[in-house]
Amino acid sequence: MLYRSRVGLGGAAIALFVLGPVGWAAANERLVIEPFPRSSIVQQVVEESVDHGVVIGSIRRINNQLRAEREVRTTGELIRVTLEIPAGHDRTEAFLHAKRQVLAQPHRMLYFCEGRECGSSSLWANQVLGFARLYGPEDNQAYVSMRLDDEPQRFISLYAITRGNRQVFLHIDQFTPDQPVTEDLYPTPATLIKVLRADGSIDLPNADMTDPDSEATRTWLDLLNRALRTDMRMRVAVHGVQAPAFVQALVDRGIRDQRLEVGEPSPEVGIRISTL
Repeated sequence: MLYRSRVGLGGAAIALFVLGPVGWAAANERLVIEPFPRSSIVQQVVEESVDHGVVIGSIRRINNQLRAEREVRTTGELIRVTLEIPAGHDRTEAFLHAKRQVLAQPHRMLYFCEGRECGSSSLWANQVLGFARLYGPEDNQAYVSMRLDDEPQRFISLYAITRGNRQVFLHIDQFTPDQPVTEDLYPTPATLIKVLRADGSIDLPNADMTDPDSEATRTWLDLLNRALRTDMRMRVAVHGVQAPAFVQALVDRGIRDQRLEVGEPSPEVGIRISTL
């Protein structure tokens, strides 16, 4: 397994199955996301023992090659499903329906983008997700990637697009590594601030102020410090048994204490950040 930055995407599947009704039923049982109500399946694929890169950063084309700012690459099972959303429901509704199911489980948010900040829709459709019908106007797209920390470990990536003809598609990638990825993975500061704006809170499960010099604790403090400096008007509450120490560490990094508030004394382990 390998976590790499600024590398190309690729990899050949050892086994590839385009599923019929029976195969889809088996794959559907393994999906952690319930499909959007009355949606139609337009693509369903399972790749076993595939070398796969989960995109957790921005993408672009360099010298006619796709490059991801950050990706997680290892081997495992990849289930890919593309749904067409029924008329009368928009991209945001379908995206949130799936995203909230993942947020309800123990997870780590890794990357989140919307609209033009996601880059070329053609790259997402044709080279990252492998389904040309996902191409559409760049203003009308959204992508999120999260790691689920249950057994077995999974990576969930969601891509939603409204095409020029007003068709709405939601694409789901569920990747289950053969061996758990043990590297510490974190969101970018831009993702952290977007999650706080969109969802109102984020959990920092391995932030531990009893060991403030640990790599995990320092990384979360530095990420939140950088995120809050990109939106000088945002105020947050810090929740958890160790919240007072976490707030003081942010103040020590230069965040004004008027922007910070100690919240509830839970969770007992880790820190939760919410907007005020």
